[in-house]
Amino acid sequence: MRQLIFYETKKLLGRKANQIAMLLGFLLVIICSAMQIQGETLTIDGQELKGAAAVLKQQEIESLLTDELDEEFLTAFLQEYQRQIIGNPSGYSYSLIESKSNLFSLLAKNYTEWNEHFDWETLNKIPSEGGLAFYDRRMEKIETLLNADYSYGNYTEAEKQYWLKKAGAVSTPFQWGGRSTWSIIWNSIGMLFYQFLVVGLCIAPVFAGECQNRTDALILSTKYGKNRAIIAKLLVSFAFSFFYIALCGLVSVGINVVLLGTEGWDLPIQLWDTIFPYEWTVIRACIVNLGIMILIALLLTAFSLMLSAISKNPVIVLAADVLLFFGTAFLPSSKSSGLWNKIVYLVPLHCSDLQNVLKSYNDYPFGNLIISHLGMMSLVYTLLAVFFTFCAGKSFQKYRG
Repeated sequence: MRQLIFYETKKLLGRKANQIAMLLGFLLVIICSAMQIQGETLTIDGQELKGAAAVLKQQEIESLLTDELDEEFLTAFLQEYQRQIIGNPSGYSYSLIESKSNLFSLLAKNYTEWNEHFDWETLNKIPSEGGLAFYDRRMEKIETLLNADYSYGNYTEAEKQYWLKKAGAVSTPFQWGGRSTWSIIWNSIGMLFYQFLVVGLCIAPVFAGECQNRTDALILSTKYGKNRAIIAKLLVSFAFSFFYIALCGLVSVGINVVLLGTEGWDLPIQLWDTIFPYEWTVIRACIVNLGIMILIALLLTAFSLMLSAISKNPVIVLAADVLLFFGTAFLPSSKSSGLWNKIVYLVPLHCSDLQNVLKSYNDYPFGNLIISHLGMMSLVYTLLAVFFTFCAGKSFQKYRG
C-alpha cells in the first residue's frame, strides 16, 4: 500500500501542468498578501504613510487608546469627537477619524441598523449625553434583526432564544487593541478561495487521465487494481488538497506576521462587528476560516474525483468545478422562499466569507433543535464528500474500457 501511495503521489506532483498550477497558486498568494498590505495608507501630521508602515502606525495609535471599551471611555471618546466637529458643514471630519478609524467605524456600525451601511455622519448623530449605552444598543440591534418581518419567513421563538442566548453570553466590555494587522490576516485567508482552481486542475486527471492514457484497463486487471490502487488515488488526492490549502494559508499568514507582527491576536471578533454572536478571539476566527477553506477544498476534491471517474475527461471535470464553485456566486436569493435561501447559503462561495456567515444569523431549525450555519455546512459538506468519494471509487472500479 505504501508503494501505491508513493507512486500516486509522485504521479500527481510530477505532472507538469500540476507543477505550473501550484507555482502560480503560490505566487498568487504572495502577490495578494503584498498588494493588500501595500494598499494601506495613513496620513499623520500631513505625512502619508503606506504599506506596513501605515498599518503598524495605526496599530500603535489605536492600541494606546485604552485596554477595554467600557461605557465611560466610549462616551468620552465620542463626545470629544462631536465637540471638535461642531459647525463642520460636511457632518464629519475624516482627518480626525483616519488614524482611529477602526474604533470610529465600530461605533458607527453599532448605531446603524443591521441591514444598512454605516457612514461617518452617523457619529455626529449618536446621542451621547448621559452615556452611550453601547452594549445595550448591541443587544437591541440583534433583537431588531431577529424580530424583523421577512417576506420569506420569520425566526421562530426557538431560533430567537438560541441566538439571543449565544449573543448575550459574549463577555463585555470588549477588550480593545489595534486590530489592523488581524483585519489583513483574516481577509487574506478569504482570498484562498482562488486556490480551488489549482485543486480542481490537479485532481481532474486522477481517474480521467488513466482513461485518456488507456492505462485504466491495465490498473483494473492487476491484483489490487480494484481496491488498493483506487484507495491510494483517493488518499493521495485528499492529502494533496488538505496540505496544499493549509500550506497556502500558512504562507499567506506568515507573510503578514513577518511584516506586521502578531499584536492583537487575542482581540474579540466583536471589534469587527458587534453583532457577531460567538465569543471568539480573532485568531480562533482565522483558524475556523482556514478550516472552512480546507473543508471546501476536500468537498471539491471528492466532487472532482467522482466526475473524473464518470466523465473520463479532465476538461469536463474542471468546467464543472468552475461552474459549481464559482458560478454559484450568481445564484439569486429569494424574497418568498426561505428554503431556497437556506440552500443558497450553503454554496461554497457564501460559506468561505466567515464574517458574512457570522453576522447573517442563518440557521437550520428542526423543531426545537437549532443547527447553526457553520454546523449545517460542516455536516452537509462532510456527507457530500463521503458520498462523492464512494461514487468515485465505484465508478472507476466498474469501468471496463
